[in-house]
Order: sequence, then C-alpha cells, then structure tokens
Amino acid sequence: MTDDDEVRLPGGNVGGAVLVGGTVRRPTGPWTPAVHALLGHLGARIPNVPQVLGHDEHGREMLSYLPGRVVDIDSETLSIGQLDSLVSWTRAFHGAVADFSDPGPWRFFPVDGASLIGHNDIAPYNVCFEGDQLVGVFDWDLSGPSTPLFELAFIAWNCVPLWRDIEPETAAERLRVIAAAYGPFTAGQILHAVPPRIQTMLDGIPVAAAAGDPGMVNLMTAGEPERSRATLTGLIERIPVLDRQLR
Repeated sequence: MTDDDEVRLPGGNVGGAVLVGGTVRRPTGPWTPAVHALLGHLGARIPNVPQVLGHDEHGREMLSYLPGRVVDIDSETLSIGQLDSLVSWTRAFHGAVADFSDPGPWRFFPVDGASLIGHNDIAPYNVCFEGDQLVGVFDWDLSGPSTPLFELAFIAWNCVPLWRDIEPETAAERLRVIAAAYGPFTAGQILHAVPPRIQTMLDGIPVAAAAGDPGMVNLMTAGEPERSRATLTGLIERIPVLDRQLR
C-alpha cells in the first residue's frame, strides 16, 4: 500500500475511517478540538490510545494506527481475560483523566451529575487485543462528560453483553468480573445503571440527528434508536432474574 492508497476500515456506523499510509483518517466535527486535547492529555499517562498527527489535505484528522484483533460481536464474546483487561484499562483511564477538563463542545449527550470525561463508547468494536491483552482503544468522538458508573454500564451492555439474552449465570459471572476489575461498584449497581445509560443514548440520538450530526443520522438509518429500545426492554424484563443470580 502506498501513501496515496485508502483502505476503508470495517465498522464505523457513526463516522467511518480509512487507513492511509499507516495512519487513520477520520472526518472531524465541532467536538474534534476537545477530543484532541483529551488524547494529548492521555498520551503520556496511559497506553493504548491513538496519537493525534494533525489533519490531511481533505481536513480529516490523522491518527496513529493501533494494530490488534477486534472481536466480532456478531459471532464471539470477549473472553474473561479480555473483559478483565478492558475494565482494568478503563479504571486506569479514569484515573488519568481525573484532572482533565475542557469546555468542549463535546458530542456526547448530556449526563446529569457528570464527574469526569468518559470515552462513552467502550465496546468490542472500538478496542483491539493481542490474545487476552488489550492493546488499543479507538474512536474517541463520543468522549465527553459522564460518570464512571455510566461508563461501566455501557461496557456491561456491550461486553457481557446485556443486549443479548444470554444465560443468567453467565451474565452474572461477567458482571462480577467487571465489578472486581474496576471497584468500588458492585455488579448489581452496574446492572441497574444500564437502563438509564442506554436510555440516555436512545433519547439523544434523534435529538443530535435533528441538530445535523451526520453520524447520528447514520445511526437512525441503521435502525436506531428503535433497535436498541427493543433490546433494552428485553433486558429490563430480565433484571429480576439477574438480581437473584447476583445475591
């Protein structure tokens, strides 16, 4: 591949990205300066985040490429080791970002009682591994004010995964792994934070789309928020069973 070749990277329901000459190129938005400030802050403090390399001739941001294996959520789930590594990294990330602030604008939806700048989209499709070890966390465009519990709730939604009707014993075990790897929240607290966290997304997508965010328009074209609303309803119906498993 030459520096002029573009290879579209898989995924990217919100924005999409291409690989050019070993660098990732992505479209920007009003939130980009705040995201770049965040990545600059994190670069010397935690591993596995992309480095900002500037902008190309098309106005796209240029980021370092993070090699590794992305787990296919349609056919696989994260191993227990991968889940532990991901949540341990999240704990380190929250420690590293505790002294960071930026007025934005941020892309993420408003969160009551926000206490830190979260990634807000930590999920198998935005991370990569070597074996069980996390080696990359990318797609930071939804970073913004949030809470640690909301971050863990979204991880549980995607990495247990609670959007899927899996065996209650398995779901409870994986919730306990998340709680143990992060602390100080219990598995039950994380479980019960999932519905309000997902509802925040369901409420925010159409508002952001109506305001002109092309990524949110793409999500609506792909079936959101109706698709996630249906899976959230299923989770809420299963919560009493999961609560019994967690006792």
